[in-house]
Amino acid sequence: MLEGMEPRVMPDAGMFAAADQITVAAHDLAVVIPSGADVEDAVRLVEEAQKRAGV
Repeated sequence: MLEGMEPRVMPDAGMFAAADQITVAAHDLAVVIPSGADVEDAVRLVEEAQKRAGV
């Protein structure tokens, strides 16, 4: 927590909230990444970001 900031309270949105968010994100990606070549580029970028983050 940053100094001087109030902690954020996570709302209880129910057990399916995370799955709903993942579904929406996947749908959004399907809309903006139209071809297989674009998917490969996106995966490569994510893998590079993971390496930089040490994940």
